[in-house]
Amino acid sequence: MTQTINLKVYGQLVAEVKPKVIETEDEYEQFLAVAERLTFKQNQTPEESALYDLVTMLVETYEAAHYEIDRASPSDVLQHIIESSGIDRTELVSIFGSSESVEQVLAGTKSIDPSWAQALGNRFKLSPKIFLQS
Repeated sequence: MTQTINLKVYGQLVAEVKPKVIETEDEYEQFLAVAERLTFKQNQTPEESALYDLVTMLVETYEAAHYEIDRASPSDVLQHIIESSGIDRTELVSIFGSSESVEQVLAGTKSIDPSWAQALGNRFKLSPKIFLQS
């Protein structure tokens, strides 16, 4: 389902961020900070979500051209999200069913199943694919 965005509100957000093709490391850091701020924002508006999609695309395009990135394991990705967002591990019990499962996943001794990946993707507004082994 496509959400309708308020073009005036979206325009104001775009005017604040001034997205453009990233050409320098400083611009990359600036847009990466915007993407991270929007990633962890609770209750994103449709306009913020649209801006997030745009900024993320710009960051990913720059990274693809300038960095050779090794794919992080799903448990490493989840651990990074927890550390970056400051959420408590106990908040993940509702997704994994028990604190033991949370700890096993974070330790890398238990794989994230597709239903958990979907729930994590919904919770953090990310593609569920990043939580699955390739």
